[in-house]
Amino acid sequence: MSIREWLKQRITERAGQGEGSDSFLARLVFGKEEPRQRALGEYDTRSYPPELIDQLRRRAEVTDEVMEMDFTTAQARRDAIPRLQQLLYKYPHPVLYEALIHAYADAGRWDEARGVAYAARERRLECSRSTYPEIRSETDRLKEWTPAHVDEMRAEREGVPEQPAT
Repeated sequence: MSIREWLKQRITERAGQGEGSDSFLARLVFGKEEPRQRALGEYDTRSYPPELIDQLRRRAEVTDEVMEMDFTTAQARRDAIPRLQQLLYKYPHPVLYEALIHAYADAGRWDEARGVAYAARERRLECSRSTYPEIRSETDRLKEWTPAHVDEMRAEREGVPEQPAT
């Protein structure tokens, strides 16, 4: 039990209201605690956290731009590398990491592809630890990339023997 919870309990007990009820003094000192949202869609216009609104706005902008990009040919993917890098700075969406890994692979830039695979793995962990289910759900049904996966892809494409995973 934290000090805040203990103090709140003591104030409410002394006020004769019993544990867990709202006394005037407890509400004055601690304010009314809002229940945490636990599932997608439980927010309304009054309860959406501002930092989540900003993240979702940036994610939507990035997603809209990626949907308009051409990834149908290897040359188009290579040409998209600078823009994909810029979009990752705007919002690090896991789909961008995957697109950039394939673009680097098409360009034969295997070290950069391995670095992006590492960053993608770190972003996946970051998403899984988010307090918001909207962010945690970003990595559902996406391939989990590791530098070893890039080495396997290189071996398939170039016939290069796989290097030991680091």
